[in-house]
Amino acid sequence: MRAETKDLATLMDLQEVDLNLLRSKKKFDGLSQRRAILALREKRKAIEAKQAQVAALRKEAEQEVARIDDEDERLQAKQAAAEEKIAAVKGDYRAVEAHTKELGGIAKRRNTLESELAPLGEKITQIEAIEAQVAEALGRVVGQEEETIASFQEDAGLLSDRIAELQATRDAAFASLEAGLADAYSKKVQRCGGIAVARLSGNLCSVCRNMLEEGKLLQVQGEAPLSECPYCRRMMVVLDD
Repeated sequence: MRAETKDLATLMDLQEVDLNLLRSKKKFDGLSQRRAILALREKRKAIEAKQAQVAALRKEAEQEVARIDDEDERLQAKQAAAEEKIAAVKGDYRAVEAHTKELGGIAKRRNTLESELAPLGEKITQIEAIEAQVAEALGRVVGQEEETIASFQEDAGLLSDRIAELQATRDAAFASLEAGLADAYSKKVQRCGGIAVARLSGNLCSVCRNMLEEGKLLQVQGEAPLSECPYCRRMMVVLDD
């Protein structure tokens, strides 16, 4: 594999840039805030579901209070009408007795409604306290989510800038390589998981760390300054130490 000295330097620089790119992209993909944001969003959804459930309970209780108030209002009107009728038929004992009996029924029903209203008021007070607790919990989670998103955007932004900078450096280095060498490097990158270039270090491959036996070592040295690792098949730079 023929290569000029400047190409060897470019290959090693390119490999270093690609390693830094891999590390930066791995950091970007593994930012801890991603998991934290997802967890906080799940927590927020659960709290919002609880909030909706509590709101439904309050609405139901308030509707029941409104129903009782409406019925009591109608009974109050009936009570006033019965009292007026009693006043109008003072001499008619039977009519007075009938209206008096009606008044008793109305009063009894109003008392029943009043007894139903009291626990409803207590229930609504309890629900309001729960609503306040849920709203407070939701506010905390929303605040944590916003802070985590801001932290993620800051870290992701820095990493994105770093990745863009490295990519620009890589593109320039890659473009400066001889076409055949650039093509060979690209194929090795795809085949070898992003690490395409190794260096002969004594009788070891600097990447796979396999020891080259004498025959293979002589072959690689004979192909200097650029050969191929007989084990991991990466491009191998062979330089005089």
